[in-house]
Amino acid sequence: MVIAVPVAARGASGSDADAEPDCNIWVKFDRNALFPGYRDDDGNCVPFTPLTNLPRANYVGDYYVDEFTDAKIRGRWAVCKADPACADKVRSKAREYMEEDARLTGSVDPDGKIDPEGEVDLRAVRRPAYFGRAPLGEAIARADKFTTIVEFTLPPDPYERIVLGRTKAVKVRGWYLVGKGVVDDKGRRRRALIVMNNGGGFEITARDDPRADGVVRDPSGNYHPAQGPVASTEQAGQRYWRGFVAALWDAGFDVLATVRRGNGVSGGASSHNAAEQGRDMFRQLEQMESGDGLRILTPEGVDLAGNQVHNLLMGGMKAKEIPVFFAGYSRGSYATAWAMQQNFVTDCELDSDVPKCARPRNWPNVRGAILYGSNSGGLGYRFAPHGDLVEAALRDEFHTVYYPDGDVLKNIGSWPAVAIIRGTWDGVEALDGSLDALARARQPKLFWAFRGPHLLNTQSPENMRLAGAQMVRFATGVILGRLDSERANPSRRNVVRGAPPYWEKTNSPLAGKR
Repeated sequence: MVIAVPVAARGASGSDADAEPDCNIWVKFDRNALFPGYRDDDGNCVPFTPLTNLPRANYVGDYYVDEFTDAKIRGRWAVCKADPACADKVRSKAREYMEEDARLTGSVDPDGKIDPEGEVDLRAVRRPAYFGRAPLGEAIARADKFTTIVEFTLPPDPYERIVLGRTKAVKVRGWYLVGKGVVDDKGRRRRALIVMNNGGGFEITARDDPRADGVVRDPSGNYHPAQGPVASTEQAGQRYWRGFVAALWDAGFDVLATVRRGNGVSGGASSHNAAEQGRDMFRQLEQMESGDGLRILTPEGVDLAGNQVHNLLMGGMKAKEIPVFFAGYSRGSYATAWAMQQNFVTDCELDSDVPKCARPRNWPNVRGAILYGSNSGGLGYRFAPHGDLVEAALRDEFHTVYYPDGDVLKNIGSWPAVAIIRGTWDGVEALDGSLDALARARQPKLFWAFRGPHLLNTQSPENMRLAGAQMVRFATGVILGRLDSERANPSRRNVVRGAPPYWEKTNSPLAGKR
């Protein structure tokens, strides 16, 4: 029997006359569940993430927007709070998000381990050259002599301030890679910056040995993430994220790649407030212009701060002048979506004691967003159910804004450009959600899907190379005004069948099918 998968009302998203799936396949890493799929030209069943949340019959309105706004999810949470059984379950799940993430950098190799809350010698932070050592051999090592270690000073987020009573500033650390500029048709080099936001718990300075993928196989043949470091790996899959950074730098872009607050070599107790992390991006750009709150270690090993670093980075361009793209993976993509909402629509402090909204920032130099493994369709399209109640509880009781909501989806068309890159069976959101977001976006836009899940651990290296190439294609195309953009929104079937023929390891036809 083939699982019937309803098709979301995606407006102008293209024809779905052929959208009924024609096969099922047991998806191993990282869902371990039966998913629908479409057969490719070789007869293999290529799975996709199904839609699990549908409007009731005869629903009138824009369901995935209207029913998942901040006001609507808070209303449902108010009803849930009146029922102790409902409230306790949701509150318990929300509380899990507020647990501090394990910091993994230095857990296998002490080189690079620091006290993120202390006074840090920036020479102790791992540089790109570290990742060129055997057996790592990562391309990012080529950027070492162009890389500055950066340390930004940011305010505590609302959870830290209101719930934990913290007033101490948060230090966020990472790399600034100076690019050579994007070459235009006349041979001129044009400066532009990509701000990269890691996935949840991911650390740009964590070691990733390509010989260990960080997954374990249970007796039934399913695969699960290993708990903690494995062999000589601190964080499996991180090499691919650094590979995307390297690809963009190779293309001429400056790249800012920090570890978000609450993770790795950055300070802070909270790592889930994506809306606050969206604001962090603007703060970082402002600090690179003014020098206020910024400390750096130059490639030559010189420690500078304050007035000494005024306009030293970004090629001397101002924060509102340099063309900039916000990019993110998973949780980092949520931060990216919130940053775009804050800049082009409204900056709402939904995590404050009294939620309030301000006018958008309207920075003219924000050129677009790159969303990888994202929840671009918002709360209503999440594969796991009941995310809306947990999100409402996070906002109401933990002063944390995590998932993009219906207001963000409604306004994606206000962004100047967007790229959505994902695996066909990425378990964060239904494939229909990504296609809905694409349909709402304006030109220029790019959509690209590969045969793989959400987590990076076991992805095909060729797919990861192609994903990086798509990021480069999008950003350079926008900067140079020549992106071969999506003119017709593709059907789900064509997206799945058109994914390149490279499989994630555990779901490869060579790994067996059910």
